[in-house]
Order: sequence, then C-alpha cells, then structure tokens
Amino acid sequence: GLIGLLLILARAFLLWRAGSRTREVVDAAAPLVKLGQLEEAMAKCRSFPGAAARVLETTIRNLDRERDHLEDIVSEAVLHEAPTIERFGSTILVLAAVAPLLGLLGTVTGMISTFDIITEFGTGDPKLLSGGISEALITTELGLIVAIPTLLLGTLLSGRADTILGDLERAALRVMNLAPQAKGGSSERLPDRAPIAPTAAARAAGS
Repeated sequence: GLIGLLLILARAFLLWRAGSRTREVVDAAAPLVKLGQLEEAMAKCRSFPGAAARVLETTIRNLDRERDHLEDIVSEAVLHEAPTIERFGSTILVLAAVAPLLGLLGTVTGMISTFDIITEFGTGDPKLLSGGISEALITTELGLIVAIPTLLLGTLLSGRADTILGDLERAALRVMNLAPQAKGGSSERLPDRAPIAPTAAARAAGS
C-alpha cells in the first residue's frame, strides 16, 4: 500500500509538470509564428520547461517541410514524450490487481491454519478457531483497502495522461495552422497555368 501511494504521488507530480504550462507555451509562441518570427518563437519555447515546449519547438523548426512530413514529425515528437508521461502508470495498475490476490493468499493461509487446529484439537473450543478465521478475513480486507483506491486513482491518472498527449497534438496543430509559409497549408500556391497556344485563325489574322 505504501509503495502504491508513493508511485501515485510521483505519477501525479510528473503529469502536473508535463501538462501544466501547455496553454501558456502556445499563447507565447503562436503570435510569433503568425508573424513569421520562427527563431524568436523557438527561443520562447526554450524558455519554458516541459513536454509542450519541446514538442512546439520541434514543430516550429520543421514548418518549412511538407504538411504530411510535418505531421509525422509532430507525431514522433509526441511519442518521444509519451514514456515520461506514461511513467509508473502500468506499475500502479499492476499493484491494484495484485493487492486483492495477496489478500486472497492470506485468506487461504488463514483457512489452512484453521483446519490444522480443527485436526489437532477438534471444534470444541471456538477460541482456537478464531485466530485462523480472523487472519483470513483481515488479509482479504487489507487487500481490498489497497486495491480499490489504487485502481481508482491509477485509472484517473491514466485518463489525465491521455488528455495531456492529446493537448500536445492539438497545440502543435494550432501552430502548424498559424504558419502561412508551411508547405501544404491553406496558403499553398496553385501551379501556374501553361500559356494557351494561338489558334490558326489568330495566326492568320496576325500575318
């Protein structure tokens, strides 16, 4: 239970640090990107800590690439941050699953002790049986006490981690859409039309 609590606190701190300043970074860098001041925008991102600043800096650095390629780069940058954001998540859920099993193990041990006492002394004295029965019930109770809050908090933190990863992608997409010079965007120029060859009648009139 203590290990689970420490892991939950550590994961909550990591998630808070990863997702606390996403909007602030976007609001600081987006106006500079819109003005085409990409170097200043990257410098502004570097002044912030956290995953959002790193993802946006990578996005701004590659705004001159094709849109499809840029989206792949953004996805790779988000995936690079995912291990830190997902850290301790699976361990917490494993502890939540193992805790009731340990309680069940204690229940089995208590019942075995009870039957050993019955075999040796019979069922005449209830006090001799109460020790094994108490052990069986207490271990089950402790297992559930640990498992229920650990599973609940672990699930909530996993949902928060998914939200942070989605926020990173949306922040990068906002910066991509603000950059008019990004290839493949809405400002992409249409190819010039080829000149129309003069007709035979026009050539005759000109001669």
